[in-house]
Amino acid sequence: MSARWLWALLVVGCACESTPSDDVRDDASTPPVVRGCKRGVAYGHHSIADFAALGPAISWWYNWHHLPDDALRDGSYRAQGVEYVPMVWGRDFDADTHVREIPEGATTLLGFNEPNFASQANLSAADAAALWPEVERIADERGLLLVSPAVNYCGGDCQDTDPFRYLEEFFAACPDCRVDRIAIHVYVGCRPEGDDQARWLIDHVRRYEERFTQPIWLTEFACTDAANVDEQIAFLEDAVAFLESDPRIERYAWFSGRFEGIDHVDLLGADGELTALGRAYVEAPASPDCER
Repeated sequence: MSARWLWALLVVGCACESTPSDDVRDDASTPPVVRGCKRGVAYGHHSIADFAALGPAISWWYNWHHLPDDALRDGSYRAQGVEYVPMVWGRDFDADTHVREIPEGATTLLGFNEPNFASQANLSAADAAALWPEVERIADERGLLLVSPAVNYCGGDCQDTDPFRYLEEFFAACPDCRVDRIAIHVYVGCRPEGDDQARWLIDHVRRYEERFTQPIWLTEFACTDAANVDEQIAFLEDAVAFLESDPRIERYAWFSGRFEGIDHVDLLGADGELTALGRAYVEAPASPDCER
């Protein structure tokens, strides 16, 4: 799917590292930055300058915590019209503390982070279900929508390798639990045959849409095998075009601001400076209005 095609559609419907030379663009050919109502970022080390660089194009962000980054804990992100989304990361949480400390303005609470990974929240589906009433209590007392545990394929040292099976076992163990949205993580290769760099991501998301009825939050995604930043940009643009056009996707967040574990995924370079990939994310066509 072409990002240029989506830009034209939205206009009608609405009425890695870079070098300095990479930063030069023809302003006349660059569409205006639109704050995407779905678009967010998964990142936990923002400076004020970093947030100023990304803020004009995103509507939300999270950092795997129930409180914002230290530099933003004064609530300055709200002045930019960006929502902070808190998380209950794993088993070691105190519901009363979360109820007391979650910032004003939050509308949604994210559930456990990759509980099917031993290196992450490390919870069996049954354990996650047993803890969920306390997560619900936080959401209920603060009037928040509640998002499921965020699952991903696990290659080793796992509670469960299969994210679909994990969620199905979670719901079977917790049939009366409140889950308003489904959170997923998708990391795929981005060099399939054909023109659509995001085909594998699209296929993966469709499988969740077939199995679950709730709106989908894609809270982490990236290409894991991009040979260079241009391949990552091509993947990002095709993925965002799909995510913007799919009505089942309510929100999505790129991973990440800066991360050494996957090549060519950084949206940020120096403090407050967008990489070429970051500029592609900020400038990608987006809808400013969403229904929830």
